[in-house]
Amino acid sequence: MRAPRRPRGFTLVELLVGTAIGALVLTGIGLVFVSQASQYQAHASRRAVQSSVRQAMGFMERHVRNAGYGVDPDRAILAYDSFDALGNTRGVGFPDGITVHARDLYFRRRATEVGTDFLRFDTELQRPLRKGEILLVLCPGAVRYAYVTVGETAPAKSFSVKLDTTPAPMDSPMGPPGALFRELDTLDGEACFHDTEPPVVVRVERSSFYVTAFDDDGDAATPGGTPYLMLHRGVDLNDDGTIDGEDATPIAVGIEQLQVAYILNTLGDTPPPLVGVNDDDVPWGETWHIATPELARPRMEDAYSSPRRLGSHPANIRQVRLTLVARSSRADTQRPGDDVLTPGAPSDGSSALPTSPPTWRPLENLGTTPARAFEPRGGGFSRAVLRGAIAPKNLLMRSQFTPVHLGGG
Repeated sequence: MRAPRRPRGFTLVELLVGTAIGALVLTGIGLVFVSQASQYQAHASRRAVQSSVRQAMGFMERHVRNAGYGVDPDRAILAYDSFDALGNTRGVGFPDGITVHARDLYFRRRATEVGTDFLRFDTELQRPLRKGEILLVLCPGAVRYAYVTVGETAPAKSFSVKLDTTPAPMDSPMGPPGALFRELDTLDGEACFHDTEPPVVVRVERSSFYVTAFDDDGDAATPGGTPYLMLHRGVDLNDDGTIDGEDATPIAVGIEQLQVAYILNTLGDTPPPLVGVNDDDVPWGETWHIATPELARPRMEDAYSSPRRLGSHPANIRQVRLTLVARSSRADTQRPGDDVLTPGAPSDGSSALPTSPPTWRPLENLGTTPARAFEPRGGGFSRAVLRGAIAPKNLLMRSQFTPVHLGGG
C-alpha cells in the first residue's frame, strides 16, 4: 500500500503573489466605490442647488406677481442696487434687493375714531398688529386715503392701534417702511376721515428680498459664510422693539446672487426698454419720491397712453426680471467650481458661456468685481442660474377701491 502524501503548503513566493493580487482587487473595488460615492455626491449637490434656486424663484414670483394689488403703483415695487446687508447700506459688488407691496385680502376694519397718532376699530383684532405693519385708511368712496405705519404692537383682542409718528428712517429692505407709508398729515388734514361714515382700514403686506451670508454659528456674514435669500416683512417680528435684520426669515440656502432689472412700459411697435436697477434712471428704493419731479410721476388716474406712463418711474414697470444664482453648500476641492459671471469661461462639465452677440449677461448689474462673500465663480462650488420675468399686472390699476368682504384678521 502506498503511503499517503503529506499535505504541501504555500511557498513564500505564492503567498506574496496571492497577497499582491488580493490587494489589487481590493484597491480596484475601493477606487470604484470612491468614484461612485464622489459622483453621487456631485449629482446630489447639483440637484440640491437646482432645487434651492427653483424654490427661491417660485417664492419670489408669487409675491412680485401680486405687487400693487390695492396699492398705488408708485409704491408697489422698490428696488435696491448692490445692497450690503451686513452694513445695511448701499455697497459695491453686492446682490440687489427688492421690496414689493400688496394689500392683504382678509384684513378689513372700520375706523370709528381717527386721531393724529392712533386708530380705533369697530371690532377687536383677531391677531396682533405688529410694529411696522402698514395700514391703508380709505375714506368713503376711496377717493381720499392715507398710508400709515403701526408704531407699537397692538395685541390680539384690542380695539385700537398707535401709529408711528417718528421721522421716517433710512430706506432699506431690512428696515421699517419709509416716508411713503407715513402720511399722518393727510390723515389729519382730510375731513372725510372724521365724517359720520367711518373710513375703512385695510392692511398692506410688505415683502423685502435680499441676500446675506451667515457663518456656521448663524452670525452675520464673514467672507466665507453661507449665503441665504432672506425675506423681511418690515415688522418687529421678534418683539424686541426694533425693526432690523434680526426680524428677517431665511427662505433658501445657497442663494449667492439676486439681480433685478425692469422692463418698462411702451406704446405701439416701440421695443420696451430694459434697464438694470443700477441705471441712473431707476433710483434706489424710495429715493424717487424726492428725486423725481412731480410732473414725471404717473398718477393713478392717468390714461395708459399718458406721457407720464412712459417714463422710467417704478409705476411704469411692466415686467420685473429676476436672476438668481445658487451655489452648493460645500466646496469641492477637486474641481475649480463653476463660473457664471465671465463670458467665455466654461463651467465644470458644460460648454463655455457665449461671447458673441447676444452676449450672455445674467448678472448685468453686478460688474466684474463682486463682493467676496457673493463671488459667483470658482471656489469649488457647483452653481445654477435661473432667470424669470414676472408681470405684476396690478400696476395698471387706475383707481383705489374699498373691499366689499366683511373682513377679519
